[in-house]
Amino acid sequence: MNKFLYARLAAGNLKKNRQNVLPYLLSCIGTVMMFFIMASISVNKGLNEMYGANYITTITNFGVTIIGLFSVVFLIYSNSFLVKRRKREFGLFHILGMEKKHIAIVLLFESLYMGVIALAAGVGLGILLYRLMFLVLVKLTGIEGTFEFQFSGTALSHTVLLLAAIYLINFLLGLRQIQKSEPIELLKGDQLGEKEPKAKIINVLAGVITLGAGYYLAVTCESSLEAFSTFFVAVVLVAIGTHFLFSAGSIALLKAMKKNKRYYYKLNHFTGVSGMLYRMKQNAAGLANICILSTGVLLVISITVCLWTGVENSLRNRYPAQVAIQGNDMTDEQIESGCQVVSQSIADQGLTLEKAVDARNIYATVYREDNAFSGPEGSADLVQLRNYEALYLLTEEDYTRWTGESLALEKGTAAVIPENRRDSFPYDTVQIGDRTWKAEERTDETIQMDGGDVIECTYLIFRDEEEMQEALAALGSTEYVGKGWSYYLDFDLPEEEQIEVGNRIREALSAAGLNVWVEIREQERPGVQAMYGAVLFFGIFVGLLFLMATVMIIYYKQISEGYDDRKRFQIMQKVGMSKREVKQCIRSQVLTVFFLPLVTAVIHTVVAFPFVLKIMRMLNFSNETMFMAATGITIVVFAVVYVLVYAVTARSYYRIVEE
Repeated sequence: MNKFLYARLAAGNLKKNRQNVLPYLLSCIGTVMMFFIMASISVNKGLNEMYGANYITTITNFGVTIIGLFSVVFLIYSNSFLVKRRKREFGLFHILGMEKKHIAIVLLFESLYMGVIALAAGVGLGILLYRLMFLVLVKLTGIEGTFEFQFSGTALSHTVLLLAAIYLINFLLGLRQIQKSEPIELLKGDQLGEKEPKAKIINVLAGVITLGAGYYLAVTCESSLEAFSTFFVAVVLVAIGTHFLFSAGSIALLKAMKKNKRYYYKLNHFTGVSGMLYRMKQNAAGLANICILSTGVLLVISITVCLWTGVENSLRNRYPAQVAIQGNDMTDEQIESGCQVVSQSIADQGLTLEKAVDARNIYATVYREDNAFSGPEGSADLVQLRNYEALYLLTEEDYTRWTGESLALEKGTAAVIPENRRDSFPYDTVQIGDRTWKAEERTDETIQMDGGDVIECTYLIFRDEEEMQEALAALGSTEYVGKGWSYYLDFDLPEEEQIEVGNRIREALSAAGLNVWVEIREQERPGVQAMYGAVLFFGIFVGLLFLMATVMIIYYKQISEGYDDRKRFQIMQKVGMSKREVKQCIRSQVLTVFFLPLVTAVIHTVVAFPFVLKIMRMLNFSNETMFMAATGITIVVFAVVYVLVYAVTARSYYRIVEE
């Protein structure tokens, strides 16, 4: 056959199948555009000269990886819908005399056409929108500088390789379908229904166990470090459990509906339930994917928006004072020397302190089991992250110096202030090694010795130095124990002068030979804003990608359902079923199953809420109310979008079954 005939056939096929091909092609273009923009930003050399650029580069590189991996899975999965709809067409070509190798050549030309169009349009739109997206990134991150568009050959080559790999895999999968099928199978391939599936009890149990295990990890997690280390495991378990329960659980639900004769033998229920039951194996996978993607949209958008809007809260959590001086493993003489150096530097600059806190403590890395604290050598299980904790030991004098309040502790009594993990300390005693003190809970107080802690903290306040040293000795190990000094300073000064004052104090301490570090809040602000702005930018990109994938799967699911149901509804109309009754059947079928992924995604999000909040604490975000509000608003907005998608796809479904 003439090679130009293959090319013309391929072009004609794409044109005839534009209702199915166009949405897929638009998805490819959108994916290419997003990947190219993110890849171009990640290699922009101008970023390297900006403060905080390391955060942006790290996050955009991560974004390139995530978008690339997701694109492969999503576009290959979406292509499977096209292959199913094209089987009859390929079967007809075979009947008319084309060999399978000829059909493969046509398929190759189609892949080339779509790949070239997707690449040209995607990269073209990427170039046009790159400057706008870069300006958005600059606005979100607050970085300053002069930026120019830099066309990146590296970004283009990565984009070409990604798209080529996707279309090559799609071509090979389509070729495999053609090679293993006989002509009659191809002709009826898009009409083959599923045999009525069985609700296998083993699948139901697997779904309950894996989903329950994922939920258990989320609900029982007690520390930020534990949440971070188990996050991926929990996500995988919930995803697997969702797939099992949608396949086995949905079948069980439909069978229960079928057994309920009062429900089943109604016109608008009968056709919908019976039709869905016979194709549930395929539908369940689509519904589970919609659910997982919806959960991803809800979590990614709510987390990133919340982090960005709460940047001031996070900044003050991490840097509790305008100037913070921190020292570890210091002697009392070094601490006194540091205080004198700071006081002299402030006096030399002619400044007046608005607030100063000189806090001294003993910091220990310990393992906690209920009310018992022990040093690393006394721990029975060193890998139990939920028991890994930071313990701060203070005297009452240290506490009063820090808070301005007196506790009036008795001998043999320790005040306990739990932070983050436990809202209370429900024990009458506190045990340190083999020593026991009476516990006086102080949950109404809060104290922050080090804003950079990423593990859970407990503060123990003792009556005097003698009792604190007894507690230190009882820990059983001094390997991770050190005398800490925290000196927090606040001035009534503009932001620029705060940085200048902090730098002079740093220079004075360094000249005195003191091994401490000085953190200046306003000096660190650009870096924090750059990191959170880049996180929001990443969240918007990934959220839009997930949303696009969700809409595409919903659309193809509805279109596929429409073609599968068209002949059946035509028969129903011929035997007396009105268009109004057909529409009622459609509404019953769609509503029964369509909103199940949304409801399940909301449940997943609610269960993950405390789990995710603990991870966000590692980024110094602790405003639970703000996160709850952001999550709630995201759920409402997404639900509205979901309903709109339902309305549009339901009309497409109805048009198909009416043809």
